[in-house]
Amino acid sequence: MTSSGNTETVVIIRPPARDQFGDPTPGETARFAVAGCLFAPGPSVENLTGANQVTADGTIYAPPATDVRANDQVLVRGDLYEVDGKPQDWGTSGVVIVLRLVTG
Repeated sequence: MTSSGNTETVVIIRPPARDQFGDPTPGETARFAVAGCLFAPGPSVENLTGANQVTADGTIYAPPATDVRANDQVLVRGDLYEVDGKPQDWGTSGVVIVLRLVTG
């Protein structure tokens, strides 16, 4: 990770666990803030075939040992992104989290 740029705090939202049938288990959705992140907005694409939809990508460069999972959501700059794929843990260099936002 690089130490240049403006860092920000993002909120990771984790849904309750699921049982062996895929149903949510009782429990609360967990929310926790992660400070010291860098956010790199990515490209966006408009889908006008059958729906007015915009897909936007982004990447979070989080501090080492950030606990984030593929089924989490991330609130950054007022937008709620889905984690896209498995986060990449680079050990002491940090965690790279690829995000996807679909609106419309």
